[in-house]
Amino acid sequence: MRVGAAGLRAAIMAGLIATFFVYPLLRLLVMPFLSGHGAAGDWPAFAVSLLLSVGTAIVAAPLGALFALFTTTAAGPVARAATLTLWGLFLTPSYMLTTGWMIIFSGHALRATLAGQAFFGVGGLLMLYVVKALPFSALVARATLAAADSAPAEAAAIHGVPFIPRVRIGLRLLAPAMAVGFAIAVIETMQEFGIPATLGVTSHVPILTYAIYQHLAETLTDFAGASILCWRLIAVAAVFGGLAMACRRQGAAIQHGRMRPPARQRPARRRELAFAALTCLFALVGIVIPVAALFVRALQPLTASMPHPGAVLRSLGFGMVGATMSLGVAVLTLRLRAAGARRMTAVLDVALVANMAVPGLVLAASYIVAFNNDLLPLYGTRLLLLIGYTAGMAPLALRMMQGALDDLDPNLVAAARLHGLPRLTRLVDIEGMLLIRPFTYAYLLVAAAIMFELPVSELLYPPGATPLGVAIVTLDQMSDYAASARLALFGLGAMAGLALLLAAGVALLAAPRRLRPA
Repeated sequence: MRVGAAGLRAAIMAGLIATFFVYPLLRLLVMPFLSGHGAAGDWPAFAVSLLLSVGTAIVAAPLGALFALFTTTAAGPVARAATLTLWGLFLTPSYMLTTGWMIIFSGHALRATLAGQAFFGVGGLLMLYVVKALPFSALVARATLAAADSAPAEAAAIHGVPFIPRVRIGLRLLAPAMAVGFAIAVIETMQEFGIPATLGVTSHVPILTYAIYQHLAETLTDFAGASILCWRLIAVAAVFGGLAMACRRQGAAIQHGRMRPPARQRPARRRELAFAALTCLFALVGIVIPVAALFVRALQPLTASMPHPGAVLRSLGFGMVGATMSLGVAVLTLRLRAAGARRMTAVLDVALVANMAVPGLVLAASYIVAFNNDLLPLYGTRLLLLIGYTAGMAPLALRMMQGALDDLDPNLVAAARLHGLPRLTRLVDIEGMLLIRPFTYAYLLVAAAIMFELPVSELLYPPGATPLGVAIVTLDQMSDYAASARLALFGLGAMAGLALLLAAGVALLAAPRRLRPA
């Protein structure tokens, strides 16, 4: 009976995924074949995007592999600072990073210099792309190196292998992680939208993702042309995604059951100083300098009243509701898997993984095509915007909650049921208390990602409900940096306030209770 009920819930879940993922994508991607639309232009945008992505990966992949190797093998404050820097770069919205640097070079004196001219061109795009691609390459390579075996290094040390051959052996073992980081850096850079929507527009450099947006946002909407450009974007992601999977299998081929991960050791002083300097460089370029520029510009008086005054609270609400919906989908999917609906949950897993590979811009474009009709008139509503957020963030929520739910012992619930505890008590006092910390971390990460999300917001927000990311990018394009800086800082402050509030609530709820003596 339980398996049958689980199968019914899984079928309902599969129907929702088919409605809000498979159907919209098919509607968008088949449009060139049904409309007879010729090959779309924008080949310069595709060529520039591909060259920038490959150039970014050439720089970010080896740096990411070095960061991954250092943070997985080294101990000490520099290794911890490098890890925090990578996560800070990963979580910083790309358009906020770009806004900070555009504020710095917006003055006539700096803009006229060689550095200013390079920034408002391909050089600035490449710098920002590398900063945003580095954490992706490093974190992916770190996951690969975390399962590495310490035996080759120990054998080389025992047999007295010279330094140069040892470096060659290390590079060969590091090659799969570098290749995976390279492929991920290309994919993430090709799919990046925040940097092209800010610096790309100002510098007039054609970028593929912004070209897709222009096909959909202009008065004469060109859905078929946008579909062709989406095909190009997906094709690049498929090619490099296949390369990443092949490299991961090659790295897994040298793993075995008796592997021992290398122990963390304090590195040599010269090596630690080198990585300290590298960490400081990326922390300054990616976090400290742009945030300081936002603070300085935000203190300047505005020429008019504050534009988009409700964008911060509106996007905070979108983030909270969207995170609740995303985590609900993730927990339901994991519950269905645990209940035994194997085939259906396997289909759900494939759909969610495929959804993770689809750029948010392509997903939002497919929603415009699929839900802007009399049959499903959802376009232009907040509901469709929230559904778009949920569809994009559910895979992330699933991955974050999977470990916590898998570690939950089913015997606890069985014992509680055996002793007659009510269902609400089992959910709140047993499962809730055990899952409250990982659930809170996942909730905050998903809520922050939705609050500062840009491509889905740009294409799906309803009139009169401008999200925070759209408001900041719009002000940047109007060169109103004081207002955009204030909105960015207000948004960061609101998210920090939510994090502190939830952390305090978790600390109070999860605190051990003292039993009163009888």
